[in-house]
Amino acid sequence: MRLKNRPWGKTVLDNNSEYYVHDTNLDDVKLTDFCSRGSLVLEIGAGKGDFVITMAQKYPDINFIAVEMQSMALAFALRKIQDNKLNNVLFVNCDMHFLFEKLQDYKFETIFLNFSDPWPKKRQNKRRLTYPTMLNEYYKILKNGGKLIFKSDNDVLFNDSVEYLKESPFKVESIVYDYDGNDPYDAQTEYETKFRGLGTPIKRYIVVKEEK
Repeated sequence: MRLKNRPWGKTVLDNNSEYYVHDTNLDDVKLTDFCSRGSLVLEIGAGKGDFVITMAQKYPDINFIAVEMQSMALAFALRKIQDNKLNNVLFVNCDMHFLFEKLQDYKFETIFLNFSDPWPKKRQNKRRLTYPTMLNEYYKILKNGGKLIFKSDNDVLFNDSVEYLKESPFKVESIVYDYDGNDPYDAQTEYETKFRGLGTPIKRYIVVKEEK
């Protein structure tokens, strides 16, 4: 869901440029310097930042790159970064397709996909973040033993995404159709909090890049 622009959005973006990279400057040294720090985790579709900020607080020794296309969502996330004074999160304001090439020299421990757009029309399915072509891209930038973790409330998207795994090189670790949320290596997004409040079952799978 696209967020409406707020009057304060541009001001927040302008005043917090140290915390994010825009799609117009993906060659910025901020991105390469951040990726060179060490342990790396990627969230694609960060929304208003609840998940990545909670994870960054829980795991201060891990460096989180959070990709979000919507500038207004990013502005909400940056306000939370200000409040929490975190230095192990870098937001990237772009379409993930433009970022893969920039990340080829780095290896990620985990990639999180949280409540991705279901793109329900058949002609749109190739845009899904869990589509086989995307799975192959994630596989390239994960370290050996690294994991892709996907959560969704959408039954059709999740079931299709499980089928997509059959075309991928990943090994399935777990597929859960009513995930309780108790994994310590996890946090709730703003959408998850809403769906759990409504009693909507949350689905999750974890797949692994096997060591070779």
